[in-house]
Amino acid sequence: MKRTILTAFCIVLAGVMLSACGERGSDISQVTPAETEERVSIAIVDSIGLEIGDSDYVFANIMALEFGPDGNIYVLDRGAFSVPVYSSTGEFIRRIANQGSGPGELLMPFAMAVLGDGRVAVCDPMQGGVNSFSSEGQWEGVSAEFNNNPPMRMSGADSNAFVALKLTIEFEGPPVTVFTIGRYEEDSEPTAIYYRDEFPFDPEDLTELLNRTLFSAEYTADRDGNVYLAPMSTEDYIVQVFDRDGNLTLEFQREMDRVEKSAEEIAEEKLWMEAWLTSIGAQGVLIEYEPNPYRFMTSDIGYDSQNRIWVRRGTELIPVFDVFDMDGELLFTAEVEGAGEDALFWDFIIDEHGMIAYSLNPEFFHKIWIMELPE
Repeated sequence: MKRTILTAFCIVLAGVMLSACGERGSDISQVTPAETEERVSIAIVDSIGLEIGDSDYVFANIMALEFGPDGNIYVLDRGAFSVPVYSSTGEFIRRIANQGSGPGELLMPFAMAVLGDGRVAVCDPMQGGVNSFSSEGQWEGVSAEFNNNPPMRMSGADSNAFVALKLTIEFEGPPVTVFTIGRYEEDSEPTAIYYRDEFPFDPEDLTELLNRTLFSAEYTADRDGNVYLAPMSTEDYIVQVFDRDGNLTLEFQREMDRVEKSAEEIAEEKLWMEAWLTSIGAQGVLIEYEPNPYRFMTSDIGYDSQNRIWVRRGTELIPVFDVFDMDGELLFTAEVEGAGEDALFWDFIIDEHGMIAYSLNPEFFHKIWIMELPE
């Protein structure tokens, strides 16, 4: 599960309670890749982050992480109310924004995307919505107004666009939850929808609400406007690719055995989830979560400079990725060397500039790992 998602979810849900899927081409066939025995290693080559020391390398609370089109690493540090920027090898370059209520300052940042044109978009509903900064850190204004129900889990796309999820609860008649993953272009309304679900809102069933919204799919976007999406299912391993307009261009699946969680895993997940929801201050819902007894088939999803799709297996505790070509054929599997089971809570970002990750549940202090992708 993603702690960053939960934080944003609680903020949005509280705001909702206090304030009162893309079209698919039916002619696209599914492809089931053949099994392969080839497994390669991914090496961790560097890291960013200190427990104490130089403040430019000490993180308070990492909320989001992305490569920019320039190859630099952009970090949304919610606890520091800023976006520190690092080179691809981890050297500090600059810091964008700071805490405050003035223009270009941040009060409650919880989502960030680096757009295809190089600008940095930071979602802060207490500062009007999506704030736009140049790659050099100059504030350029609010590009899309969101005072309630802002976009979350932003992923930079092409040009001036990003892909994000949005959760709203409609109160006309019986309350209804509307959940979408869509494309936004400097406007509060999406220009395309890639995933949509609508169901009755039941504040006493937090598990259903989470499973059908924040735990429904993993996704990312590339600089050509394509969107890669993997529904989070305990039964089906499915990967979908959409164009910028929401048209499904590729869909394939892989046969994978279901894996049960241990009793210890379930107990730890339940305790951790409920503790976080309580500490964050979720309102309007009963804080009671029942973990699924099975692991998700897929977790993180990404792409690389060689037009390969990377899908992390949710069935394994260590980071293992299945790597496919753009026809959905399995090329090889890859394992992050030396990461171990502590990487269960790592969130991976993979694009044409490489692979980076950070822990959503760090034991000691926040840190970013830099990895080298195989050729």
